[in-house]
Amino acid sequence: MAVCQVCGKKTVFGNTVAHSATTERRTWKPNLRRVRVVLEDGSTKRIYVCAKCLKAGKIKKAV
Repeated sequence: MAVCQVCGKKTVFGNTVAHSATTERRTWKPNLRRVRVVLEDGSTKRIYVCAKCLKAGKIKKAV
């Protein structure tokens, strides 16, 4: 199971509920991207980051 290395977002499990109240199991998966990130010491590393963290600018991408 992949997890966002910044915020910790991961797969969540639950039910879809129909109008007739029947339920089916389902999963919600985060929108993860594998990106190269510049760490504090200047080195680069590939990590999984969700699209929400990328859009918010919570990491510094390597060029």
